[in-house]
Amino acid sequence: MKSNLIKHTLGILAMSTLGLAATGAQADWDRDNHGYGYGGHAYKQSRLFSQQINERQDRQMDRIQAGMRAGSLTRPEFINLMREQHEIRAMEQYFGADGFIDAREFQRLDRALDVASQNIRAEKHDREARYAYNPDPRFD
Repeated sequence: MKSNLIKHTLGILAMSTLGLAATGAQADWDRDNHGYGYGGHAYKQSRLFSQQINERQDRQMDRIQAGMRAGSLTRPEFINLMREQHEIRAMEQYFGADGFIDAREFQRLDRALDVASQNIRAEKHDREARYAYNPDPRFD
């Protein structure tokens, strides 16, 4: 009876060890870049998506700052546009928290950047000037 219990316990222990070894080997199957592993297609695409998003957002930040320097944006407009950029950056970080940005997440970010671009253009060209009532900004 005791020997059967020992054989049974050793059998279970051996099977679980083999199972763990097989799981470890299977988890590392993507070492040669066949799919989603490091350096795989999905990660390369994700890096490309992130690069495009960052470049586009940098251009939008430059446009906002240029509008503020030129006086075509009021302070409330500037604050709202900067808040919108911050929300897009937070959305990008949320989407990238799992390690990569997929095509659907990229589309959502791209659409948010489209809306932000339209808002920047509208605010810069809405004929509200920062120094409309006070030509001397020192007293603003």
